Amino acid sequence: MIATEDDKPAEPKEVKLTRRDFVAPVDVRWCPGCGDYAILNTIQNVFPTLGIPRERFVVVSGIGCSSRFPYYMNTYGFHTIHGRAPAVATGVKLANPELSVWMITGDGDGLSIGGNHLMHLLRRNIDIKVLLFNNKVYGLTKGQYSPTSELGFIKKSTPYGSIDYPINPLHFALASQATFVARTYDTNPKHMTRIFNAAAAHKGTAFVEILQNCVIYNNKAWADIVAREVRDDALLDLRDGRPLIYGKEYNRAIRFNGFTPEIVELEEDATTDDLPLHHRSDSGYNYAYALAGLEYPAFPMPIGVFRAVERPTYGEQSLLQARYATEKRGHRNLQSLLMGGDYWEVEEKDALIKVHQDPHARADSLADEMDVIEERRAEREKYISDPLFSALATRISSLEVTYGTGRVISIDPGDSVNRAIMLLKEYNLDCLLVIQNKKLKGIVTSRDIVMKVALTDMDREKTAVKEIMTARPDRAESWNSVGDAINKMSMGSFRHLPVDHNEQGYGMISVQELLGYVYTSVKDKG
Repeated sequence: MIATEDDKPAEPKEVKLTRRDFVAPVDVRWCPGCGDYAILNTIQNVFPTLGIPRERFVVVSGIGCSSRFPYYMNTYGFHTIHGRAPAVATGVKLANPELSVWMITGDGDGLSIGGNHLMHLLRRNIDIKVLLFNNKVYGLTKGQYSPTSELGFIKKSTPYGSIDYPINPLHFALASQATFVARTYDTNPKHMTRIFNAAAAHKGTAFVEILQNCVIYNNKAWADIVAREVRDDALLDLRDGRPLIYGKEYNRAIRFNGFTPEIVELEEDATTDDLPLHHRSDSGYNYAYALAGLEYPAFPMPIGVFRAVERPTYGEQSLLQARYATEKRGHRNLQSLLMGGDYWEVEEKDALIKVHQDPHARADSLADEMDVIEERRAEREKYISDPLFSALATRISSLEVTYGTGRVISIDPGDSVNRAIMLLKEYNLDCLLVIQNKKLKGIVTSRDIVMKVALTDMDREKTAVKEIMTARPDRAESWNSVGDAINKMSMGSFRHLPVDHNEQGYGMISVQELLGYVYTSVKDKG
């Protein structure tokens, strides 16, 4: 049969994404008026325009108000632990370079406990986009001063004013050799969109500080700079290839007298021809560092892209190094790596320590490697053939016992203690399962009855089982091994263990039965 054009599979249609595709089906739980809402909304508008499939986005965060971001993005994500988002984001990107990884952090999470991790992420130039929300306070933990809080900051943790000098996040990023450094603010979605797009287009680590407002614990932290009525005179919007001009009348500018910045009035002190042009691709750090040091009210605060330079990424270098090693030494396996080199064996004999050469030194050929693997396999089979190992590795579901999984009596949590006593006596048992609506609620043992009822004045008829039972007991799965079950009992110091058989209900096993099985098995096979 001859194939025709109609037989060819259709080309996959490009799916056009919208903001709605990135909105997670959960309620956003930030304080009303929090600047995080605007940042989230902007990111959800930017992601569909980047030409990246939704399943290739990963959002990673640490701890803090901003770090709830992954919950609200309908993408892959990790909400990690305090300050460790850079480490997790690094692993994600190196494991799958095709992913677009965005890291969300705050001034506390990123610059305090996470400062060391963030520094190394920046210097390595891993292709990750870092958004640092800076509200100059710890919001999630209720208003303590943060690494970016100003000198003299009065809050719960500093009632007499902070005596710490604040960190400048951009100086931190530049000193860590970041290849892309930018700043934006939460009340200007248009500016945020421009900066986020620039960060996404950058190949390497992109660091973006976002001036963000915490309405509860540091309200109007940036109001003297970003409020609509003052921002034209208080902010300097950096544009590549343009002079540093600002002001409501667009009549002021920044120029440098040597290394010293100064404000000039256009047409009076200077013309546009006298002004330096902003070049974010400047390979040095001095110019960007000087710009990042401009602070209001002495100078307008710069926003925009301070630095954007090209440098090989850590991921690229890592792949090149791996290819080089493979070409030079050929494909190796993990077993060869683990058994390679020398090892040391310490022996106590006449107070001497002997050092031995590894009898399985690094194999130089596939045949040698296979010999090592075969020897280890034989050792493992010898170990598995040991009767004790075999007994401990037996699954609970395969045990044949006269008591436990085969004879389980249950009782309702509302039944009386007196009924529990009657059941224990009738079936000659030490333990009952407490089950309601086919769900395990607890266990009640003869010991519970003796200690909690017999030795007290508690009425056996009026007292319900639920009042003396052990609620939410530890349990074993039917596929757990005998060794697992014994370990659970040992750790919890109890004698009976419910066994979950999923749809088949619950069983019960005792430590006496488990130890008896192990003893009998070893004795018979030994």
